[in-house]
Amino acid sequence: MGRPALLFDMYGVLMHLPGPQHGAGILDAIGADARVWTVYEELRYRLDAALITETAYWQQIGERVGLGSIDSARAIEADYAGCLEADIGTVKHVLDLIGDGWKVGILSNIPPGLAARVRSKHGHWLEAFDAVTFSCDIGVAKPEQEAYEVAVDALQADPKGTVFFDDRPDYLAGAEAAGLKAVRFSGWDSVASALGL
Repeated sequence: MGRPALLFDMYGVLMHLPGPQHGAGILDAIGADARVWTVYEELRYRLDAALITETAYWQQIGERVGLGSIDSARAIEADYAGCLEADIGTVKHVLDLIGDGWKVGILSNIPPGLAARVRSKHGHWLEAFDAVTFSCDIGVAKPEQEAYEVAVDALQADPKGTVFFDDRPDYLAGAEAAGLKAVRFSGWDSVASALGL
């Protein structure tokens, strides 16, 4: 039996999650309190799938939490601050797998503006992957089954022959529902163990 195809998430896996100051920076930028987070999460799928623009996303947040008009440009900058740092160690390990002949792709929920920044800064290693599937490019996001199907198809693989690594249980459950083998990422050892390396 041949090697499985591999599919990796970005944030919390190949890229560092923003630090604790991230949330405070957003609240400061829009003049809000913690009430904003419920709406932020409720609308995030639509932003990640590029069903609404970044400006509309922040305008809708402002309306829903009673802030009125929000400085969208400032909110976007705060939202994407601290979201551009790769986990160099994990990226190197994955690039080594690619160099050893593994078929490897990415599936990430990411809005258009952030995707453009990530591509600009990290294109030198993103281009090594067999396929990079960003939610904003396909109009659907995890945990919807179609997101995994598109990513697997882009890899020219099949779901049962693909292992998906992510740090979020809901996205892992989505992968399993789509027929992939899902492995919770908790550092490189979790990948090595799953692949018998």
